[in-house]
Amino acid sequence: MSRGRILIVDDAAENLRVAHDLLKAEGYTVLTAMRGEVALNAAAANPAPDLVLLDVRLPGMDGYEICRRLKADPTTRDIPVMFLSAGGDMADKVEGFRAGGVDYVTKPFQVEEVLARVATHLALSRQRREIVALSALKDQLIRTISHDLKNPLTIVLGNAEYLLTTRAPLSDDEARTMIAGIQKRGQEMLRLVTDLLDLSRIEEGMPLRLQAVDLEPLLLAQAMRAEAFARAAGVELKVEPPPAPVTVLADPERIGQVVQNLVSNAIKYTPAGGRVTLAARADGRYGALSVRDTGLGIPPEAIPELFKPFYRVPAAGQRKTEGTGLGLSIVKAIVDQHRGDVDVESEPGAGSTFTVRLPSTSA
Repeated sequence: MSRGRILIVDDAAENLRVAHDLLKAEGYTVLTAMRGEVALNAAAANPAPDLVLLDVRLPGMDGYEICRRLKADPTTRDIPVMFLSAGGDMADKVEGFRAGGVDYVTKPFQVEEVLARVATHLALSRQRREIVALSALKDQLIRTISHDLKNPLTIVLGNAEYLLTTRAPLSDDEARTMIAGIQKRGQEMLRLVTDLLDLSRIEEGMPLRLQAVDLEPLLLAQAMRAEAFARAAGVELKVEPPPAPVTVLADPERIGQVVQNLVSNAIKYTPAGGRVTLAARADGRYGALSVRDTGLGIPPEAIPELFKPFYRVPAAGQRKTEGTGLGLSIVKAIVDQHRGDVDVESEPGAGSTFTVRLPSTSA
């Protein structure tokens, strides 16, 4: 696995070769460019480099101008630029930092020094990205909780205040309806808080009680648990038995939670008369379980976002359903903790299949 993508920009072929071989030997993916225009295109490509090592003395566009253009472009401005140049005057270094560079190393350089600085700047860049992502998640968390707690809480308080202050006599049915509304909204708020706590504990490394788990009995148990919900929604729920036992190394409680979340989602997004099917199969060194539905399906552009916290498919045709937007995030976190993987195949209007692969006990 690559330790990071590094773009080296230098017009001297021998310098490029030496730097390329040095960094590749350390496990980095290395890109090279000898001219400014090529360097700018490489930096704007997908995936982008994690760090640019940039010479100053280049034909046409010099290193300072390349750096300034990188910093002026929103798609490349966050890529750290480290100058490697024969120009060692203080004025050269100051100009490099003014252009937006994060470091300036004078040639000929010491190998150990360059490797240490490269590793440091890559680590700092990763930390900055993580901080930005955490800040965005925090903002989204505040917005979501404010909305998803405020609405049911307003109903709870409104119903409770009416019951406490009304002078008009209420029938038993009226009182029961208002109390049921309080209970339902309270359960919604509790579910949101519980999901948030679950996701936090899992991401922090909740201990797993790993053991051999036969997938067919686990799927049957989760199908029985969801049967009443499926019946109420008019959805057929079935389990396809595998031709031979499929046993994985897993925490049965946590994998049961994975299946529960996937089945619940499948039922919610499958219209009455549809079907949700649970299945298991051997898949090389893994055991795979799948939840397949004949529901609304998922637009292709939404699939990469599905496992992000609070994400809900915004496309037209997705019927309004209750939920916290955390179920699939919890699924992904649990599966990652088991060193497995989860993917989804879907066709709008034809249904979706979520597949979870977990290490087999025979691997």
